[in-house]
Amino acid sequence: MQDDNSSRVATDGAGDGYFNPDQLTEQEVRAAVAIANVPALLMVVYQTTGDPKWLEEPYRPTRGKGLGDHDSGGLNPKLQNEIREHAVDAILSLQAGHPPAIPSPSPEDTVRMMTVCIGETVGDEYGPMLSQELARRVAPDAPEIALEPVQPPPGFNVVLIGTGVAGIAAAQQLEDMGVDYVILEKQPEAGGNWFQNTYPGAGVDTPSHLYSFSFAKNDWNTHFEMRNDLQLYFTQTMKDLGANERVRYDTEVLSADYDETTKRWNVAVRNGVGDEEVLNASVVLSAVGVLNRPKLPHVPGMDTFSGVQFHSADWPEGLDLENKRVAVVGTGASSMQITPAIADRVEQLTVFQRSPQWVAPFEKFRAPIPLELRRLMQACPEYHSWYWIRLFWQFGDKVIESLRVDPEWEHPERAVNARNDAHREYFTRYITAQLGDRTDLLDKVLPDYPPFGKRILLDNGWFATLRKDHVELVNDGVDRVTPTGLVSSTGAEFDADVIIWATGFEAARFVSSLDVRGIGGLSLRQAWNDDDPRAYLGVSVPDFPNFFMLGGPNSFPGSGSFMFFMEVQMRYIRGLLTEMFKNDITAIDATAEANDRYNELVDATHDKTVWTHRGMSTYYRNRHGRVVFVMPFLNVEYWQMTERADLENYTTR
Repeated sequence: MQDDNSSRVATDGAGDGYFNPDQLTEQEVRAAVAIANVPALLMVVYQTTGDPKWLEEPYRPTRGKGLGDHDSGGLNPKLQNEIREHAVDAILSLQAGHPPAIPSPSPEDTVRMMTVCIGETVGDEYGPMLSQELARRVAPDAPEIALEPVQPPPGFNVVLIGTGVAGIAAAQQLEDMGVDYVILEKQPEAGGNWFQNTYPGAGVDTPSHLYSFSFAKNDWNTHFEMRNDLQLYFTQTMKDLGANERVRYDTEVLSADYDETTKRWNVAVRNGVGDEEVLNASVVLSAVGVLNRPKLPHVPGMDTFSGVQFHSADWPEGLDLENKRVAVVGTGASSMQITPAIADRVEQLTVFQRSPQWVAPFEKFRAPIPLELRRLMQACPEYHSWYWIRLFWQFGDKVIESLRVDPEWEHPERAVNARNDAHREYFTRYITAQLGDRTDLLDKVLPDYPPFGKRILLDNGWFATLRKDHVELVNDGVDRVTPTGLVSSTGAEFDADVIIWATGFEAARFVSSLDVRGIGGLSLRQAWNDDDPRAYLGVSVPDFPNFFMLGGPNSFPGSGSFMFFMEVQMRYIRGLLTEMFKNDITAIDATAEANDRYNELVDATHDKTVWTHRGMSTYYRNRHGRVVFVMPFLNVEYWQMTERADLENYTTR
């Protein structure tokens, strides 16, 4: 595995990178609190004491800028020290077994606290969602988040496809429901994309504590974790859930056919040695993901290349790049991680860019989380939960508001609203500063479309790499491949020993790895005209009874936590199944009316977002220009849509 992440922070004998969250000594608490996030500490103090003064001036933090942690809260050192001192007392009190004055903040409490914690007004609509998320992380047995017990009928069973993020979220609920299920996974281990992608530099661009399940707290080593530790987290979570025993690894799903007579699914599978069989299930739950089928361009001459070439998702094990001439085609997320990671070991590096990307500072790239803070996260769930809430806001709805079109904005060609334009100016200043004296690169790397029109990328040494003498950025497409390299669209020739196709995935072709057929033998590909997928809430498709999806069309967050969304979707599906069991319903699928109404809302809302801006291309859109990948809604809006099992929008069979 070549992700340059072979070392782990010492665990003081705890093993496997996990700490036993035993109580901390006063000295350990003080050491952690001295470097902890002040706004999160402030919430711990208030929740522990119940004293309303902590939510008033002069203790109220200011609004943070950008995506940073804003650890000081914008408060002067004297106020910070006062809050830290009281936080020590609060944490020691909690450790001693004294219950907090506010054990589980109500929705009203949560909104009030959140408004203070982040330094900006939070609407009342966030109260129910965020209060539940706090409870889910501090008191998972709290009655306000308890789900209704499930009593499946005799013979009911589920086939779950995939063990990536969505599959693990599904497995957690299926275990809790006590239903009979099997998980089918084509790879030899859990992890989905994180098992598949082993390229150098592979890592997450969402903060580690946000890229975590609510039911699987983890002791993260770094603020933005690298691939190996992410993969370890997923495999360990499967084991901890007891779900690993349910998995049939090295088993590929070929097709799923609905039998209208029995109202059950026949699922054809093939194992690692080529044997095929058909499994029978009441429900098929797809967690196959969409960023897992590599998209290779059809460039003339590819079959003539005499060197090594591969897609970034198929990195050859043991590949030696020392003193090689390497060409990387593409400048998306994978390329931006690969290029800096390999630059210093190759002789020559040529990067082909179709269009430039907006890039944000990455202050905590590979920055370790201090041991003291790791211990505090483990020992004080109140602090951990408020730190998570702050990340959830910073990387979620706070960002999404800047992506929505202001029809009165005077410069729609460069931004969609004033806040979006401020992002453009900030990113432009950052990129210009990073290039330094390489002003010749400025026209190549500065986008002319609004920020966030494509996925925002984080700078992990990208611009420093482009400045190196042996690195060349080619701002042209690849016209053809020759036995010795590539030829650009302008006719320039570039020699290469290795070609890395960092050209993305079939992001618009959801559930394309298997043939799914519903009522009347209708195939999902036909229903969706191949790459125009539409599903009610991203979960159910008319005429495909008891076929549910996690991470379906328009259900990836435009900004925020993918883990959160998959948990929300799976709790919604659990609610649907519970209502089916209670009402003796065998099968359900979304009505055509509900599906049309929902997707009309999706399209109308997307028309008012940056993702439909015509100034750029993005994998979020299909070949017809329709956005099919991300959802256009705020986190809270989608949460409200899925809070209740709405059987009135389903056909019951």
